[in-house]
Amino acid sequence: MDISNSVDRRNEILALIQANGRVYVNELADKFQVSQETIRRDLNKLEDYRLIKKIHGGAVSSQFKFEHEFNERAKIAEAEKRAIAEKAVTLIQPGDTVFVDLGSTTLEFARQLATVDQLTVITNSPLIANVCLENDSIDVVLIGGQFIGSKMECLGAIALNNIEAFFADYAIIGAGAVNVQTGVMDQNVNEAAIARKMIAQSRKCIVLADENKLRGHAMTLVAKWPEIDYLVTSDSGNALEGLVFPANVNVLVAQV
Repeated sequence: MDISNSVDRRNEILALIQANGRVYVNELADKFQVSQETIRRDLNKLEDYRLIKKIHGGAVSSQFKFEHEFNERAKIAEAEKRAIAEKAVTLIQPGDTVFVDLGSTTLEFARQLATVDQLTVITNSPLIANVCLENDSIDVVLIGGQFIGSKMECLGAIALNNIEAFFADYAIIGAGAVNVQTGVMDQNVNEAAIARKMIAQSRKCIVLADENKLRGHAMTLVAKWPEIDYLVTSDSGNALEGLVFPANVNVLVAQV
């Protein structure tokens, strides 16, 4: 195929990525009868526009890369996350309003949440929203804001302001790390801000964290222990041994 115009060629490359999920430099060079260096420049330009993500030897769509990375994270302590979600959802009753932030554990929680009728779910993630919409009796509110395609969630000042329009029974929050002395932390400053705002606008806070997050430390504080009502975790290998949490925190241990 001879496409000499760079714009047309890049549009065709983008269409191939959208159709197939990924492409390879050598195959594209053969297909378009140009050098591999020309293809690399095309991919650089498409990545500059945030339409694709380059990988070794080729490129994938931005969404494909996110799904791959998210799925890889979800595989870590997969059984524990499912057990935590099943345990946590027992705290939720029909008629409740809940905030849910985005994480691999909270996404699993959303799958369990979809089995509870007559809820209102408020989230900053289309992934969480789509899962909850599987139950027609659940009202879903998707918080707008600056949409971060690489994370599939809305962040920033607009999202924070929008959260203030609501008040919920529970904030369901994932954790980057849990520290007995400090509280709940996260590595991403913007995601931590969303979680803090959800907690502030809720009657109670439920933190979901598998045992691998315990005894950890992360860059940004999400919540101190007085702000947390429930910690739902797992303990398949005596991870809780020696840990003493504040008296105000109800620690629920999911059986794996």
